[in-house]
Amino acid sequence: MSPLGDRFRGGRGALLVALSLYTVMTAWLLRLPCRVPGWGAEESLPALCATGIAPGEPSGAGGFFTGGPSGDQPALVGMITTVVGRLAALLGADMDRGVFADLSAVLLALVWIATVAAVAALSGGRRTDAAVLALAPVAALVGFGTWDLWAVLLMLLALLLHVRGSPLPAGIVLGLAASVALFPLVVLLAVLLLAVRYRQARDLGMVLGGTVLAWVLVNGPFLLAAPDRWSRQFGASGDRPVGGSSPWSVWDRLEQARTGAVPDPAAAGQYVLLALVLGFVAVLVLTLLTLLTRQEPGVVQIAFLLLAVLVLSGRSYSLVHVLWLAPLVVLSRRSWPEFAAWQLVEVLWWATLVLPEPSWPVLPWIGLIGWDVQDLLAVVRVLFLVLLVVLVSVDVLRGGRARRGGTSGDG
Repeated sequence: MSPLGDRFRGGRGALLVALSLYTVMTAWLLRLPCRVPGWGAEESLPALCATGIAPGEPSGAGGFFTGGPSGDQPALVGMITTVVGRLAALLGADMDRGVFADLSAVLLALVWIATVAAVAALSGGRRTDAAVLALAPVAALVGFGTWDLWAVLLMLLALLLHVRGSPLPAGIVLGLAASVALFPLVVLLAVLLLAVRYRQARDLGMVLGGTVLAWVLVNGPFLLAAPDRWSRQFGASGDRPVGGSSPWSVWDRLEQARTGAVPDPAAAGQYVLLALVLGFVAVLVLTLLTLLTRQEPGVVQIAFLLLAVLVLSGRSYSLVHVLWLAPLVVLSRRSWPEFAAWQLVEVLWWATLVLPEPSWPVLPWIGLIGWDVQDLLAVVRVLFLVLLVVLVSVDVLRGGRARRGGTSGDG
């Protein structure tokens, strides 16, 4: 049977495909001004037109196994962009004329449909879960402008394979996901924690072995051919300054409002690793506490908690991070009003990033402390994610919302 099972067949599957394509069309219409010559959207609304799926400038050192045409992309992303670029060339089109972007968008649309299908399979028959994700605003806002959507899909497929008792294939898919971005490795850590909880060393070994095997096969040629360029793929993510609305930047805003002094953005860097380790330890303790409460935590719940810790302890909390979290929030909480409220906050945050500051509403009561609407939303979105972490933690201790396998439970 297909990893997606029979949850995506028939009328139900057609409906979910239609909802997914609605989101794809919304994303296309949203960026239509960026594609119309003479409208000047790229100059007036640069954040709206920004994309992470451009092929980059071809370099003589880049290739299928070595970072794609530009030679500076993650291993699997480089393979994908090379294939898309060659397909554009076969069509007799120049990448600069947008054909590469069009082909990439079509490919990402298919990836989004597959992502919704994976959630449908993981949801244990609850059609609402997949439908809620299919209409997620964050997908329309940033989902089709980043290759991270591949990593999201592969992460969910790894979870699905693990839930269905196929640890080795789950590990192989996880290794592919880690060749796009490193965040799917939280699934491996979730499997480790549950292996400790349920004493399943064999499953852990097979998942770990499959992950390492796939990752080495995909990354090995790039690592051997260009170790410096390969290592920069990982070093770049650690060099980003505090930004977005991470807890560190929110704390800086609070301190600035209290003292009037401008904090040093680099000061938070020394606490990032400590916060990450403490967060992971807290999830481990929570998992072990279920032995006392006699509840069985789900791998999806634990994966969400670990990924949320990774995001909250990081130096930035962008809308791409929300895209990472969205399927796990849907599966862990199974509450569309909560998800809708969370997404509304993120849409408002996106609006402050895209629209010029003079168009933001004025709130005099926060202006008294030197804040604007973006500062307020920065605090709200961090607090909302913290609230989701607390709610899922309570679910784990109470045994609600999901069973051990990560499929539908009593919630």
